[in-house]
Amino acid sequence: MFELRGTPKLGRAFAPPIASLAAAVWVGALAWTTVPSTRWLPVLAVSGAIFGLYQLVRALQLLARQRRRADDWLRTATGGFVPPAYAWRAAQLSAPRRRRMLARTLRLIERSTYEHPLGWRAPVYLHAVREQRESVLALARALDDVEQPVTAAGMLRVTELVQDGAGPLWGTTGEALREAISTTFAILTPARDSRAA
Repeated sequence: MFELRGTPKLGRAFAPPIASLAAAVWVGALAWTTVPSTRWLPVLAVSGAIFGLYQLVRALQLLARQRRRADDWLRTATGGFVPPAYAWRAAQLSAPRRRRMLARTLRLIERSTYEHPLGWRAPVYLHAVREQRESVLALARALDDVEQPVTAAGMLRVTELVQDGAGPLWGTTGEALREAISTTFAILTPARDSRAA
């Protein structure tokens, strides 16, 4: 899931490819309406479109690299401090919409273990989820409670838990899933400041 909202320098990254693509469309429209003898206009339009697509791919790669760098730092930081350079990514990760989406996904996974599909679909046997049903639902409830703060590291951990097809959520060992959820809870919950007590 590639999120763009809140990403710094987004306009600067996408302005050149959008300008190139717009110019290519304009030149293409001009070539379509002019005399067919001007062959350089279609060539110019195609060249502009190719260059614009190349710039768009480069901009997306740059944004993905920027997000990976932020995720690498945030993954190791379980405290409340987030450097200003990565605050945008921490805000994306802990946004209420993302939290609710992950909670809904966990509930769907839990419910799918009890389905008896008809037809060609084979049932999903998630023994670990069946064994640790309450833990999975508790994690979903914690994500749904958007009034309670969460850490970016914890949100990355939940995302990995859901997306890793070879991970404990999709495995058959309930004990491994229990430990993974317990660790996720520990990382998800911000450490309390001892001075506030």
